[in-house]
Amino acid sequence: MSDKPKKDSNYYYELGIRELDSGNIDKAITAFKKAIESNPKDPRSYSNLGIAYELARNYEKARKAYEKAIEINPGNPATLNNLAGLSLLEGKPDAAVQLYESAISSDPMFVEPYLNIARLFMEINLFHMAEPYARKILEIEPSNIEAHNILGVIMNLTNRSEDAITHFQEALKSDANQPAIFSNLGTALRDIGDKKRAIIAFEKAIELYPENISALNNLGVLYREIGKFDKAERIFKHSIVLVPENPFPHFNLAELYIEKGEYGKALDNLKNYISLVPLDMDNLYKTLGIARMADRLDEMVSEMMRFISEADQFDTRIDTVKQWISMTEKA
Repeated sequence: MSDKPKKDSNYYYELGIRELDSGNIDKAITAFKKAIESNPKDPRSYSNLGIAYELARNYEKARKAYEKAIEINPGNPATLNNLAGLSLLEGKPDAAVQLYESAISSDPMFVEPYLNIARLFMEINLFHMAEPYARKILEIEPSNIEAHNILGVIMNLTNRSEDAITHFQEALKSDANQPAIFSNLGTALRDIGDKKRAIIAFEKAIELYPENISALNNLGVLYREIGKFDKAERIFKHSIVLVPENPFPHFNLAELYIEKGEYGKALDNLKNYISLVPLDMDNLYKTLGIARMADRLDEMVSEMMRFISEADQFDTRIDTVKQWISMTEKA
């Protein structure tokens, strides 16, 4: 008698799941196809084949697999949820919303479509539409970390920072190893003026994730605001080393040097900031005063003139720079 397992649809289905979990997408696709050959009426194989194709970025084949799974089992909430996610990747948010709603109707206790539709509305700043879905999740799973975090973000963005703090704290009770939530908590605490506790929250976020640029930047700003300039300077410089293309540490370091009266350093960092963001008159106007205080106005004018001479004639920034130069002549 042979001890080899029977290679039926279940064998190939389980093999596909193992390959999928191991990141072997092509092997998973092959296994799910064999499972379907063995049993063409098993919706699980089609649904997971759709997942594998989606991971392989073959969205057309992923859609066909999901739709076949739904044809066999029309009310499967997980497959409807997956097809909704695929619709988002295809740039069809309206279709995604309808599919998420269908998944919810099929199983009102399945939290994934609530989370996904809340995320979708958050991404397009429709906070009032995201909030009911996040609240529904907490009715189903009162300790759901992401739902508490989503609600916290919504509350803080809609001037309900005290409520936001409560949600962030509830999330952290369930899992204290959440750097993004500590960072969000720090933002909410800062917004109610509790700088001491905000600093503690941002420091915890950085302890958990040392390269958290947002938390580093916010922590540096708080240290600057309470007069701990040396700490703020170290944090901003460290942030710049970590991600030189992030404009905000450059800007905040410029602000710090302005407060310290070190206008030359302020101008250098302001120039770095301007090089990383779209040119506008507000940013350039700020350089005018700082360049004057640093006694480097002529240098800045020369740089701007060089920019005009070297830029493409259709570069829309030229007019902005010309306005700035004209402003320096009038000042």
